[in-house]
Amino acid sequence: MISIDKFSTTLLEEAKRFLEKATETTDQTSATAYCHASLLLGFSSLEAHMNALADELGMREGLDTLEKSILQEKDFILRKGAFELKKELKMYRLEDRLLFLFARFSNGVEPTTHIWWGELKGGMDLRNRLVHPKDPLQLTPAETAKAMTAIIECLNALFMAIFKRPHPSYNRKLDSMLTF
Repeated sequence: MISIDKFSTTLLEEAKRFLEKATETTDQTSATAYCHASLLLGFSSLEAHMNALADELGMREGLDTLEKSILQEKDFILRKGAFELKKELKMYRLEDRLLFLFARFSNGVEPTTHIWWGELKGGMDLRNRLVHPKDPLQLTPAETAKAMTAIIECLNALFMAIFKRPHPSYNRKLDSMLTF
């Protein structure tokens, strides 16, 4: 069975490879499709990484119910004067979970002051426009590269803040290890 850590890295490598394919083709229809795939896989990778981090951090001692709720994406209830986690899913916005991870598990890292944060928010907007379309979205390789770079910078900032080491794929930037 593949671990979530390996899977999240595989998703990132797939996203980078689709971006490479978008820049290699001269066919605009293919380039757009590759950009769509890259963007969606890139954000899937970010969420998979975040879920893996949340699972690991959720095992730490001293977490209160709200913190566990955010990490585990479980709802909570007030019962007999105390908060308890429920089994039901409670979704939190991607950016809220990211900000929580930085605020709770780093030594004062403020991600919103970094250039990559604005680019990540722009990438989230593109992803939302692709996942919940109201108008056609023709992504370009440049737009996709900007979002992918922000995802990679975000992952690296998380790893540096929490583990004091860079993300394993950070030095490769947008270069994929895949060759399909």
